[in-house]
Amino acid sequence: MDKIFRKLKDYYFSKYYKDGTTDRIKNAVFDKIRNEKVKMGIGKKLMYISSAAVLLIGILIGSAFVSPTVANVLAQVPILNTLFEKETESGSYPSLVGTIAENLDEQGYKIGGASLTVRDKTIGISIRGDESYYNEVKGEVEKEVKSVLNAKGLDAYNVEVKEEYVPEEIPEEQKKKNEAYAKQSNQLENTILEAFEKQNYEIFSADVRINDVEKFIPLEIPVSEKRVDEMKQIVRNIVKEKDMGDFKIKVYKTDPKKKKADQRWRPVITTISTGLLGIDELKVEGIGYSFYPSPLTLSIRTSIDASDSDAKELGKRIESKVHQFIESKEVEENVQDDPYKINVYSKDEKKIN
Repeated sequence: MDKIFRKLKDYYFSKYYKDGTTDRIKNAVFDKIRNEKVKMGIGKKLMYISSAAVLLIGILIGSAFVSPTVANVLAQVPILNTLFEKETESGSYPSLVGTIAENLDEQGYKIGGASLTVRDKTIGISIRGDESYYNEVKGEVEKEVKSVLNAKGLDAYNVEVKEEYVPEEIPEEQKKKNEAYAKQSNQLENTILEAFEKQNYEIFSADVRINDVEKFIPLEIPVSEKRVDEMKQIVRNIVKEKDMGDFKIKVYKTDPKKKKADQRWRPVITTISTGLLGIDELKVEGIGYSFYPSPLTLSIRTSIDASDSDAKELGKRIESKVHQFIESKEVEENVQDDPYKINVYSKDEKKIN
């Protein structure tokens, strides 16, 4: 909640803060002090002065209940910006479910995991411990999660609290088999990468997969590398020499610049997805994106019919919210000057923006 408040405060400081307004608040505070003949030291007076700007936010929020104009202004506060989190020291970006799980853990609840199921818009929380503990805290955990969602303006998500699923123990024989598969996959991957490096082929990865279901070697190479058939043959020769049977080999071409752009944009896309899916009135059901072909294209699918009289208006509203977020200062480091476009679709796959 503190994080949301800080972002709301920053938003108003940049949009609506004026010295005259905060001076009036400070004068009102000191009038109150004088009228009540309150005795206090300098420290407490300074506290009142520093609180004046914060009171501005409180007054605005309170007046929203009586002033349609202010209520309309508050409706413009960008929810997506309050959801966006900066990169952590570990290099990761906190997700909504990650933040929820962390909050619950800090409060002492035994959390086994947290998940977001897009299909039915459900936040799932699993509880570790016996049945007695689960029954004791289930209601409390559900209430806490709903409180976080409500604070963030996400009213479309359901909350489901379950006991942690404990999978059956893998038989010892299968464990040994899996370990052998992992070792073979790792060795083969290293051999392939070394062979390409010696012969000056460009490659990003060769993520070998060997298991009971498949034998698959996906090769990720830059778009500048044209010797695809030769690279496939090198892999076939290596596999044949090692007598490892038949493998499916597939080549994926990647533009290095787009690959880096994808990494920069990923937390932005995640925030857009989490936010739009969680706002009930927007009727968003799914979000996809692609850098191929250029420019980056965001595809947003809704549950509304194209023939609905409100379809075009809804499409424009969704587009406007996304533009507002992408063009905000908070994410400029991530999006930079990359071109992009937004397509909003009805449930019958017709563009409505």
